[in-house]
Formats: sequence, C-alpha cells, structure tokens
Amino acid sequence: MQVSKTTQRSILATLISSTLLTGCFWDDPRRGANYVSDKVDRERLIGHLVTLEGLASKTTDGKSITRAAGTQGYQNSTEFIIATLKERGFIVTTQEFDFRTWQELAGSKAKVDGTDLISVKDAPDGIEPDFALMSYSGNSNGQLDGMLAFVTPDFRFDAPDYDSTDGCETDDFSGKDLTGKVAVIQRGGCAFDTKAFNAQSAGAKAVIVFNQGNDEGRKSVVSGTLGSTTQVTIPVLGARFALGQDWYNKTQSGQVAASLTVNTKDEDVVTQNILAETPIGNPEQIVMLGAHLDSVPEGPGINDNGSGSSGLLEYAITLSELEVPVKNKVRFAWWAAEEAGLVGSEYYTENLFAPIYNKAQQQILDELGLKDPSELTPDQVELVEARYTHINRVKMYLNFDMIGSPNYIYGVMDGDLSDTKDSPDNAYKGDFKPPYGTSDIESIFHEFFTDKEESTIPQALSKRSDYAGFADWGIAFGGLFTGAEKVKTAEEVEKFGGEIDVAYDKCYHQACDDVNNINQSAIYKNTQAMAYTTTYYALSEQLFPDKEDEAKPNAMANTLTSQPKVKLRIGEKLKAAESTSDHDHFHGDFDQDRQ
Repeated sequence: MQVSKTTQRSILATLISSTLLTGCFWDDPRRGANYVSDKVDRERLIGHLVTLEGLASKTTDGKSITRAAGTQGYQNSTEFIIATLKERGFIVTTQEFDFRTWQELAGSKAKVDGTDLISVKDAPDGIEPDFALMSYSGNSNGQLDGMLAFVTPDFRFDAPDYDSTDGCETDDFSGKDLTGKVAVIQRGGCAFDTKAFNAQSAGAKAVIVFNQGNDEGRKSVVSGTLGSTTQVTIPVLGARFALGQDWYNKTQSGQVAASLTVNTKDEDVVTQNILAETPIGNPEQIVMLGAHLDSVPEGPGINDNGSGSSGLLEYAITLSELEVPVKNKVRFAWWAAEEAGLVGSEYYTENLFAPIYNKAQQQILDELGLKDPSELTPDQVELVEARYTHINRVKMYLNFDMIGSPNYIYGVMDGDLSDTKDSPDNAYKGDFKPPYGTSDIESIFHEFFTDKEESTIPQALSKRSDYAGFADWGIAFGGLFTGAEKVKTAEEVEKFGGEIDVAYDKCYHQACDDVNNINQSAIYKNTQAMAYTTTYYALSEQLFPDKEDEAKPNAMANTLTSQPKVKLRIGEKLKAAESTSDHDHFHGDFDQDRQ
C-alpha cells in the first residue's frame, strides 16, 4: 500500500514531536520554555477572566460588584482557584490571617468653596470625577466643616530645587495652624498614610490629597489607600490636581471652606493566601511566582488583578497538562489583601523569611562562639547574610500585577536599575542594589519579547506590588506590568499602538474594570512570557550565572553579602516579624497604590 505525502508528513510530525519530548529535550531549558510557552491556551485564559467576574459579589451600596478581600466575591474566587489546582495535581494549602477590611458606604460627599464635588463612585459617564475616598479613611461621624489649610505644595515642576515631598516630614507642619482645619496636601514623595498621619498629629480634622500634577498621568483623581495598618482616624480624600491648585490660589487671598461627609465600615475578618506547589522538583531551589487575587472594593478587578491571577492559573494548568519534568519546585501564590497595602504577601514573607534569617544568625553566632547579635562585626554580619541566602529555599519571585491593560505597554521590571535608578517612581534610593539574580531575571523576560519582536519598557521598582516583601528580604525578583493610571506617550504609541495621552487603564480602581477592560493580546503574550521565564528557571539546575559572568555593564553583580541596603531592610523586617519558629512550614514535602 502506498502512503500519501500528507500521511507521510503527519507521521513525520508525530515522530519529531515525540522525539522532542523525550530524552534530552527537557534538559535544554530554553527549548522546554519555548514549548510550554507555545502551549498556553488563549481561549481558556480569557475564560478564567469571565469566571472571576461571575464570582464577584455585590458591593455594599449595590452599585457594582467586587472581589475585595473579606467579601464573598473573594471567597468565591479562592474556592475556584483551589478546586482547579487540586484537580490538576498541585499540592495546595492556604495561609489564613486576620485582616482589617474596609468599605465605603453610601452617602459620602464633599463640598469645597460652595461647590459640590463629584465622587468617583457617582460620576456619570463622560463626566470627570473630582474626588475619591482613600481606603481605610476614617469616618466623619456626620457632616464635618472646616477651612482649607495647605502645607508645603510646590507647583514649580521644572525648578532645580523642586520639592515633591509635601507633608512627608513633621517639619512641614511647623508654624502652621491646622487645628480643626482640613489639611490639603500635594501627592508625591512618600506614602499617603505618612502625609495623613502627620496632618492628623498636627491637629487637622480631615485631609485632602490632591494629585501631583507633574505629568499627565498625575492630574486625575487620586485613588489610593492608607493601608490596613494605618493609625489615621480622620477622613482622607483624594482629589484632582486642578482642584488643588485652584483652591491654593484662592487661599492666597482669603479663606476657603469645606464640608465633608464620610461614611465607612471598618472591621476585622479572616482572609487567606493560596499557595500551590508542583509535587516534583528540587525542594532546595524553589522558583516562585505570584499575583494578587483581590480587587479594590469599587469593582471586580478583572485587569487589576484578575489578569495576573488568570495568567498564573493558565500557566499552572499548562504545566500540569504537559507533565513538565521540572528540576526545581515551582510554587504559585495568589495573594490576599494586596489592595489594602500588600498585606497578604508581606504577612507571608515576614513569617517565612524571619525564622530563616534567625536560624542563619544563630548558626554564625554558634560557630564564632558569640552569644548576642550585637557582638557581630560588619564582616560577620555579611557571613550571616550569606548563610541566610544559602539556606533559604526560595531562590526567586516573579510578580504579575495587571498584565492585560486595554491601552497597554509591555513593561518589564528594571532588575539592574540601569534605566530607572533616577526615576521619581523608584522607591529604592541611594546605593541599593537589587538581590543577586534580579538582573538575570530581567534578561530572560527580554529574551522572550525579543524573540517575539516585541518592544518593552523598563519599569521602575516602585514597591507598589507584592514583589516588595521579597526584595526587602533579599530574594531575586522580577515581573511584568502593562500600566495603570499613567497616560501613554507618543513614543509608546509608536511601539505598541493604542491611544496617546490616554491612561494605560482608564478603569483603574473603578467599577468598570471588568472583562471589557482587557486587551486580550496583551494578557496572552504576557502569560506566554510568564510561562517562558518560569519554565526556563524550573528546568535549570543552576538558576543564575556565576557572579563574574553577570558582572557586565548595566548589570547587577552584587550578592546579598555585599549589599548594605539589603541588610538594613532585613534587619528592619526582622524587628517587625512576629514569628519566632526556626523552619519554613511551607517546605518539607510542600513547601497600590500607597503613594
């Protein structure tokens, strides 16, 4: 019987595929990474987003739906993720913790200089809102009246001595009478919570933070959080830049009155992180990736961050379906309460890494015959840092927060700070050098996008997402980001298409962040990049190049043992950590915006 050419080609393709997937195929991390990346299912990925929106629950005012931590929508989301992972053979645990939840109730309103302001929650379509309540704002207990009092705003954006730190220092309030007044503070330089607490301490009865105004992305309403650990008890609002500037000009010739009514609900609940791990792989080299599962209270959060959560889930499914023989364990995390100030991820990192650091420190003390950490010299502290790095099983963390923005860019974290060290968005100032391996992670992400002939934009390390806790504990990190409230530039439109001078995500932290607020091509390509980079490291026996090989221009080449800034951060974290156990209880067989 003669076999047709079509049949011959089919048989040949099957033989080639079978050959590729046996023997040495998986020994080549790049070939394996490409194969897994190509198998990401776009239709199923989008289906996860639809499912998450369907699992959201009604907001307190009934005007939208939400998946905020502490709500039924979040609980529904966790049950969906857990059931899917268990079905695919992952070892799944949850990490519960007490969480201070907060909601804005109906009836919040504001009037300044006789004009009623339009809130983000009540703004009609096509009408620009004037203000938003900061999450974890205090309650006004009825109508609150007071005169506006500015602190140290600076509108001279091009001046050499421009000061972007209004209200960040207690000295900013010296000589100013804020007692019984509404403090008005310009965004920039530090956390909203810092500004509000300083104003409260100076006697203010409420705070309005107006946007910075130094570029197009910082002119609309400030939508932020004080964080769940805030000690601020007075009302705090965010406002448009133009309003703040107008009010300031008016106060130069007289007083400006304000009336605020703020209704909130603030209570303690229990929420949970989800942790899932491959049943195989070297438990001494854990490749970790994560995304926050919660939304803001105002909406379902399908881009922020259903996109990252769905990308993680689709990659996990793909890894399971292909039965990838990972050399290193892969650990997935879906974080709770990120929108409340990175609560879930910081709870995890502090409870996991503090005991490991304590163990390393005690080992060095014992070996040196010392009794107290205060006896350690700087060189001996470096020994502690090196030991901590060696015994810590989590070797890297990859973060995916907003990877499907409708007016997207392909943003890659600037792991060596070669492009963003002087950026105002860089939260790591001074001589901070990211943990060893961070720049290599950046290069592997770039490798994927270069192969796909896609441009990328370096992203400053702003500490606005869940990688912050890992970076502070000396863990190599990286991640992807498609943009939030800032607007797209002409140069970026040339590279990625889209709309100039329009926010990357114009529904950022709003009720309209639903399945219609996703660029499907962007989330698909980013999930492929996630799959490529994670699989590459999961199949690599040696995770990072030798130090000498990575010591190239614009590349970070310092290990944890030569990073004083990292040591300071670990020390600060250590003091804050509550756990005193000496082992990683996730090992064994299983291991916002605020300013």
